[in-house]
Amino acid sequence: MKNLLHPNRNMRDLVSLGGTRPLDEFSKYPQQETRPEAGFHLSLLTLLLTLCAATSGFSALAPTEWSQRQSLPVATSGLVKVAVPATTFDANLPGLSDLRLIDAAGQELPFLLDTPPLLGEEERQTRSHRPQSFVTTLGGDDASEIMITTGTTERIEAVDLESSAPFFLKAAHIDISTDGKEWQSLGAAVPLFRQFGAEQLRLALNGQPAAFVRVTLDDSRSRPVTFTGARILRTPAEASPPPLVPLGATITRRDEFAGETVLTVTLDGRHVPLAALTFATKDPLFMRRVTVAVREVHGTVSTEHTVGSGTLYRVALNGAPVRAQLELPIEFTPLTRELLVHFHNGDSPPLTIDGVQARQHPINLLFMAPAAGNYTLLSGNPQVAAPRYDLAAFAGEMRGTTAAAVTPGPLEAMPNYRPGESPGPAPLPDVPLTGAPLDTKEWTHRQPIQITRVGVQELELNLTALAQAQPDFSDLRLLHAGNQIPYVLEQPALARSLTLTPVAAPDAKRPTVSVWCLSLPQASLPLRRLVLASSTPLFQRQFRLYEKLTNQNGVVRETTLAGGPWSRTPEPGVPENRIFELSEQPSSDTLWIETDNGDNPAIALNPIQVVYPVVRLVFKTAETDGFTLAYGNKQAHAPRYDLSLVAVKLLTASRQVAQLPADMPKTVNADSKAIFPGIDNTHIFWAALALVVVVLLVVVAKLLPKPPTG
Repeated sequence: MKNLLHPNRNMRDLVSLGGTRPLDEFSKYPQQETRPEAGFHLSLLTLLLTLCAATSGFSALAPTEWSQRQSLPVATSGLVKVAVPATTFDANLPGLSDLRLIDAAGQELPFLLDTPPLLGEEERQTRSHRPQSFVTTLGGDDASEIMITTGTTERIEAVDLESSAPFFLKAAHIDISTDGKEWQSLGAAVPLFRQFGAEQLRLALNGQPAAFVRVTLDDSRSRPVTFTGARILRTPAEASPPPLVPLGATITRRDEFAGETVLTVTLDGRHVPLAALTFATKDPLFMRRVTVAVREVHGTVSTEHTVGSGTLYRVALNGAPVRAQLELPIEFTPLTRELLVHFHNGDSPPLTIDGVQARQHPINLLFMAPAAGNYTLLSGNPQVAAPRYDLAAFAGEMRGTTAAAVTPGPLEAMPNYRPGESPGPAPLPDVPLTGAPLDTKEWTHRQPIQITRVGVQELELNLTALAQAQPDFSDLRLLHAGNQIPYVLEQPALARSLTLTPVAAPDAKRPTVSVWCLSLPQASLPLRRLVLASSTPLFQRQFRLYEKLTNQNGVVRETTLAGGPWSRTPEPGVPENRIFELSEQPSSDTLWIETDNGDNPAIALNPIQVVYPVVRLVFKTAETDGFTLAYGNKQAHAPRYDLSLVAVKLLTASRQVAQLPADMPKTVNADSKAIFPGIDNTHIFWAALALVVVVLLVVVAKLLPKPPTG
């Protein structure tokens, strides 16, 4: 039977479990209207008779085919409303398609899921329009003015301004008018900005009617900014949806990468319709672009799918009160408990995030209780099809009738649980833990793996492994007790950075050229880019980044890895650094940087950031000791594991962090067991000792006097 609540659809497209009509038809939350009492009782009576007739047609379920249950103690007969908790969402399939309700006798009862309507993209477009006129006046009395004729008498939620300026920060005072003569101020100035990827261009009008909007921008501390247009966002005519309800959320992990912070936020349940995330921070002033993503799997490749984005800030402008935006709207129903929240820091230091709060759209379950007693919610039957109940036609009556609120009890394991043989998707097999044996004599390097807890592990390669493994990582092998451990290779769009100090290396033959030498911690590092910074305020140069390689004949040649112009002026918004993308991976452990100063003084070069990719192995363990990572075999092909059949289950699971040892110096062989592949260190020791003995015997024989002749 068709799944009526598909997880990937917008909430506005959800179909009631009570029939085939969209919930939008019954969820507009109209204003309370007056109706004859007799008609109301007649409708309610019709509803009760219909429900009784519908209920009598159901056959008894086998509750033991559901893995979990929750009790519903109902005190009186009549309409019952149950606020579906996060634990219930988590225990069922997306959209609650396997949720069932039974009475004390095991008889199935029909119910309706009451879902608030959400605006889709098309509806948002119909609510917004271009203003009738948009006129700007720049630079008058240290202020610019924008005059907007909205072209509507309806209530306005917000005005979104448009500008092509890449970098600005302005204080904006907003006044509104219905006739263009008498104006009403909306209070203290609000910030407008666009800086380093973060932007705030929305002016909130809070649902007030405004035929005219006047925006005054303070230009006393910065040059005027040209705004080119706006969009008017009208307040919806329907009554406001019910308020959001809290959803438990915890920051379970924090990782710092090059230019961004990634928080792993764990929710109290899967499949819950999210509405917003609010972050707590004590940082006094900041602006950050934030994106929220979930893990997705295509074949055996794990990627991140962005499900929400926005700007968080706390700013204070020209004596105005501090303005803050710490809530990030997000309309999404995640299939897992984990969200990946990216704070894009740029060159700014990471924020101190003290906590997170999540809020969800309320989902209520409505049903008619024939009598008082104990009812039960059944959860967790992935092989059952979604039900079809004849309640959609009565959705409006059920929402308009006073209902008794009942709180479900905690989830309990179903006694004598026996999965049924109902048609439906079969559960995924478990993740295999071991693979085939492997003879590692051709693998030249090994590192032990530190694992603290069993379960799904995430192992990030350190610099030593990144440099000494094959460029496509086809030679990576996880080992335990002589057997391979199946894994999935994950290469997310994340990077880490190292800060290295360049050393001046002047060339006497070229006195106008500045040359720096940059020593890398490892040869053959898969570097992505170099970020150069300078404290010199004004310059324009052409830079070249290269390495020196020696061929078999001893001839040194230079290989250019990156190059291009770099200019800097002491103006707001001009970055102090320059990013050079490398065209290929370096082969050596030394890079050279040079620029021709011409007749200008030499510039100062600050410490340099070298950026390299994040590469991870994801696998599952039932033990914590004896795991090893092997690599360094140029003849190895990429492994093929049956793990690809359950990659979705593995890559979307909550993970533990496994670790490799701290990076070793580049002169030390990473293989702790063999100096030469395939040769035992013991044999090398005895061979060396024998060679020393032979040499000593020869020396002693030469020092002894020769016997007399005759």
